Amino acid sequence: MRSYEAKTLINARKFTVWEIITDGGNYTVWESGITHISGGLRNGGTIRVRSRTGGNRTFRLRVRQIPGEAMTWTGGLALGLFKGVCTFTLTSHGEKTLLHVRQDLAGPLLGLLWKTLPDIEPAFAEYVDAVKKRAELLSRHEARIHASPGRPWNVSGERSDRPSTRDTPPWSRTLLPHDQRVPQGLRLQTNRSKSSRSM
Repeated sequence: MRSYEAKTLINARKFTVWEIITDGGNYTVWESGITHISGGLRNGGTIRVRSRTGGNRTFRLRVRQIPGEAMTWTGGLALGLFKGVCTFTLTSHGEKTLLHVRQDLAGPLLGLLWKTLPDIEPAFAEYVDAVKKRAELLSRHEARIHASPGRPWNVSGERSDRPSTRDTPPWSRTLLPHDQRVPQGLRLQTNRSKSSRSM
């Protein structure tokens, strides 16, 4: 068996790191080293991946996940003649997260195929560094939102514990459609009306 691995300690919580490594739609946006990814990046799903190191070759991989903890991408040849398993593991260290990525290669044809395989260890190092950079950037953005001294007013004139849509991170999948957002002017006008009635 042959293997490659890389690891890094990230100044962000596991949830943030997990969201990044399981968000297939954004893999080509940041410096992941992946040039194309399609399919279901979820437990039991199948993805098709192309990377810079692999050139134009497309790899079909099965996905297994333990949410928030670990994920594997498994591919290879029939009858177990060649098998590759890439494992992503997250471990909490206080407020930080250790990301460990490891590729294990095995099978009777490994000796023959080894010479044709690109050296992916540098690519693994670049991948974990890119995840670290993205996670810490998003983590700082979230911290600024939570540190905001004020909370938005809702249409009843009371403080709302739910952040406003303009404070919602751009990577969130829960953004309301534009026509469902309450205009700022309406919130302020409602406040003034409530105050005038109470006088």
